[in-house]
This record gives sequence, structure tokens and C-alpha cells, in this order.
Amino acid sequence: MIHMSTETTTLMGRLEERGKAFPLWIERLLLVGALLVFLVYRRTVLSAVDHAVLGGLIAYVVFPLTLLALVEVLGRGLQRSLQS
Repeated sequence: MIHMSTETTTLMGRLEERGKAFPLWIERLLLVGALLVFLVYRRTVLSAVDHAVLGGLIAYVVFPLTLLALVEVLGRGLQRSLQS
């Protein structure tokens, strides 16, 4: 029979401490902001790249993924700054 410990540890053997709760509404607001930026500027991005296939690829794939990555970086930065 396997006996499991009641302590919470990570795979690296570190003890986890429960920190202060991060307000998720900030990240949701950033995500909605990125969605609005996409909706407002997608035609501008599409017209800036004057190519039939690459314009659509950049406007509808690269641009939203870039905005999503920016939101993720900003969210992590906010978590780090609010944690201290």
C-alpha cells in the first residue's frame, strides 16, 4: 500500500506557500482591450501588408497572437508587481 504525505510539495521538492490572491479581472480587462485593438486595427494591418495571402495571414493570425502574447506578458508583470 502507498502512503502519501499530506504536505504540499512540488516536483522539485520545494514547499508551496499560498500567496495573496491576484484579481483576475485585471487580466480579463487586458484581454478585452486586446480584442478591441484587434477589431479596430485589423483592417489597417491588412491594408498595410499589400499581399493577398500574407496580408490575411498577418492580419488574422500573427497580429492576434502578438496581442495575446502582449497581454500575457503584461499580466505576468502585473502579477509580479502586485505580489511584492
